[in-house]
Amino acid sequence: MTRSKCRWHERLGALMLVTAAAVTLSGEAMAQATAQQIAQQYPKDQKLIAAAKAEGSMILYGSASIVALKADADGFEKTYGIPVKYSMMASAAQTARVDQEIRAGRISADVIISADRPSLYRWAADGQLAKLPDMKFPQQSEYIVPIQTIYQGVLINTDLVPKNQMPRKWSDLVNPKYAGKIVVGSPRVGTAYAMLYLAMLTDPNYGEAYFEKLAAQRARVVRNNPMVAQLTASGEAAMGFNGIPYDANNILATNPKAPVTYAYLDIVTSASTYMVVNGKAQHPNIARLFASWIMSPAGQLTHNGDGRASSPLGNLPGTLTAPEQKMVRRDITIEKSSGEYQKTIETMERIFK
Repeated sequence: MTRSKCRWHERLGALMLVTAAAVTLSGEAMAQATAQQIAQQYPKDQKLIAAAKAEGSMILYGSASIVALKADADGFEKTYGIPVKYSMMASAAQTARVDQEIRAGRISADVIISADRPSLYRWAADGQLAKLPDMKFPQQSEYIVPIQTIYQGVLINTDLVPKNQMPRKWSDLVNPKYAGKIVVGSPRVGTAYAMLYLAMLTDPNYGEAYFEKLAAQRARVVRNNPMVAQLTASGEAAMGFNGIPYDANNILATNPKAPVTYAYLDIVTSASTYMVVNGKAQHPNIARLFASWIMSPAGQLTHNGDGRASSPLGNLPGTLTAPEQKMVRRDITIEKSSGEYQKTIETMERIFK
C-alpha cells in the first residue's frame, strides 16, 4: 500500500467502523462529524489522480435520477478537475443500449450506474466489467457495488396523525378512524415499487386479508408514487403507501411547512442502485478514480445527499435515514419481485377492484 493510500485509510478510519459485514459511521463519529468534514474524506492517491487527469474526461451512464447524476459529475469535477459527461436512461433503455454496444464491440461508458442487477451480473460473467477498487464497502463484490438504497415505508400527514399516535406496525393503518383516509400506490409503478406489497402479501401476519381490510375501509388506489405523497401532504389522506421517503422530501424542499413525514414500520423492503466499471473503458484511470470517489464518504454524500437516498455507509448528514435493519425483508429482492410481478398486480387489483 502506498503512503497516500495509507493516509486515506487512516482518515477514513477516523470516521468509520469497518467490519466484515458492513461499514458504518460510529455513533461518536456521527455525533461529531459534519457534512463539511465528511466532504473532505475522498481518495487522494496522487499517482492515480495524475494518470486520470491525463486521460481528459469520462463518460457515465446512469439510471439514477438526473439530479443525482449531475451532482456526481459536478462533485467529481470540483474535487479533481476532471469533467464527466453523463447520460440518464431508465434501466430498461440503458440495458438495451449497453447490450447493443457490447454486440458492436465495446461499451462506450466508462462507468455505469444501474438498478438492473441481473444484467450487471450477466456483463460481469461475460468479461465486460473491470474489478472495482477494494474499498471494503458494504456488500461490495469483485465487480458490483451498491451505492444507494431506497427503503420503502409509509408517508404520514402530521396534522391528521398526532405524534403520540404515529403508526408502528402496518396493522395500525386498518384502524377504523382512518377509513377513507388511506392512499395506496398501484403496484404497476414498477417491480421495485411492488416489493413492499409482495413482502406483505407473503407475510403470515398480513397476507391478502390485510389488504382486504384496507379495501373495505375505502383505501384509495392511485397510479404513481408522487401522488401518494401529494395526497398525504394535502390532507386528502392521513397516511399513504408504498411510501418513498424522497417523495416527502421533494415536497418539503419546495414547501418546508408541509405536514408530511415518513416512517418505517415492522416490514420494510429496499431497492438498491449499483455501480460497475467498464472492463474496456477508454478512460480506465478516471473510471477507477471515480469508482473510488463514489465509494468514499464524500462521494456518498454527493450521490445520496439532499434527501435523495440512504447510503450503504450509514446515516451520513443529508442522506435519508435508514431503518433498523432487522425490519428489512432481505429475501424480497428485485429479482423475486420481477418474477412475482404479474401475480402481485393481479392480486392487488382483484382486492382493490
